[in-house]
Amino acid sequence: MRRWWVPVMVGLFILVALTGCSGSRVGRHVSWPGMSIVNGTVYAANLERVVALDAATGKWLWSYPNEEEKSTVGPFYSSPVLAEGVGDYGVLLIAGFNDKTVYALRLGASPAERPDDVPAWSFTGAQGQYVGSGTIAGDLFLIGNGDGKVYALDIASGNKVWEFATKDRVWATPLVVDGMVYIASLDHHLYAVDLESGSEVWQVETKGSIAATPIYVNNHVWVGDFGKTLYQIAPDTGHIVWTYTVQDWLWSTPVSKGAVLFFADVGGHIYALNTETREFVWDTPAMVDDAVHARPVFNADQSALLVAGFEKGGIHEIDVETGVIKMWDLSVEKGRLPGDLTADNERLYLMPILLKDRVQALDILSGSVEWVYPPTEN
Repeated sequence: MRRWWVPVMVGLFILVALTGCSGSRVGRHVSWPGMSIVNGTVYAANLERVVALDAATGKWLWSYPNEEEKSTVGPFYSSPVLAEGVGDYGVLLIAGFNDKTVYALRLGASPAERPDDVPAWSFTGAQGQYVGSGTIAGDLFLIGNGDGKVYALDIASGNKVWEFATKDRVWATPLVVDGMVYIASLDHHLYAVDLESGSEVWQVETKGSIAATPIYVNNHVWVGDFGKTLYQIAPDTGHIVWTYTVQDWLWSTPVSKGAVLFFADVGGHIYALNTETREFVWDTPAMVDDAVHARPVFNADQSALLVAGFEKGGIHEIDVETGVIKMWDLSVEKGRLPGDLTADNERLYLMPILLKDRVQALDILSGSVEWVYPPTEN
């Protein structure tokens, strides 16, 4: 194993997960934060709090919890998820790590209006920590937990509709397609579960633990594991149609453009696979000089893939047709980038760790810095 990968493993607590230890705690400053962008507002799991920022300016709008509750609520690593159709103005669903609780925050009439101090509801039924993010499927919020279960919660009330148990932690976000929930677990299995009932439809064993969220492309489910293997799986039967072995662990969640699947291993190899022909778009994988953990994103016109380096904090722009890499010359201070990248048509948003800048917004074409949060003191 490469010597430089050892601190990455420690920082991301892989060794703890794979040895099955219980009761462990993630250091607050070495885990991965998450964020989402909806209607011009950035919702960021800013470790101690969830903060709402204006996406264009970085202006602070509000944060949760307040000072009095900060020691008992959170911290937050799981990306906030907005359920727009609930209540008068929607609710923001957030999941605390140490307190093992999902909260639904009632939003106000404008993004600048702080939610009520008392959540619309909270769910305390899980026994482990929330690390991965949840997803909305109809009137349900689905989220995995460190206790090995996925919980389906009614978004309006917070009541548990069903739960599904795996045999190890669930860090990946559940994937929902055509009434089926695909659940990746560190127990070396991918599960298909009926969305309405929570009943298992099938399960398939993989070579290693799965931390990446599955993706649905070309009528198949695709997922990578720590066994260095990418799987193409038939969604109705769980039959493994095809596999491909890469050079290192697959942690990063893939992205797609049409039938082309882009995925990265932790050794920094980036692959572009035509899922119809099973041929690679580039003659050789693109190679970045860093570990890759975060899900990449496309630029505004999808001509380039933007990939974050974990250890060095750099942004690598890869031409989707040729695989040629251009390194962004960032004027912002670089921190480690374990969390998934987030972008809209104008900006790329980063959440570095080990820095005072918790959120950085860069022009998605040039890479120039537009704002940082908290603002730089003059």
